Amino acid sequence: MLWQLVLRLGHRSIMARTAETTGLALPPGSWALLEHLHDGGPLRVSDIAAWHGVDVSSVTPRLQSLEAEGLIERHRDARDGRVSVITIADRGREAIGNLHEARIDLCAGALTAHDMAHLPRLVAVLDRISQSLQPTLLASPADPKEDTER
Repeated sequence: MLWQLVLRLGHRSIMARTAETTGLALPPGSWALLEHLHDGGPLRVSDIAAWHGVDVSSVTPRLQSLEAEGLIERHRDARDGRVSVITIADRGREAIGNLHEARIDLCAGALTAHDMAHLPRLVAVLDRISQSLQPTLLASPADPKEDTER
């Protein structure tokens, strides 16, 4: 059942409705990318592409669009100047916060007072599941030459 909730929250129509609260007209894939950066911290372009199962050349235009909107920032890796490291900007954090608030409001509207009484226990269980899966989600180190600006 949890997977159905995740799928529904990621559905284009629901994403569009919740994204309206941010004032940004981004496609769902850009929101997913922005959330990944929000949760993952500074990431190399190749790690972002690997996470999403695409080539660096496929993720680059989306990153450029997010950068043009002021939602992310691109920096050179201190260890290898050929490599770009992407971080979420303050404006991106604010947008993600607004998106999360809209999702919370949407979900809260579906809950009864009885459901709310059980919510802290559910949140704790979901957090444990998420934390146990975290190590399996880390992208393996990619070839730095894949990050080289094109």
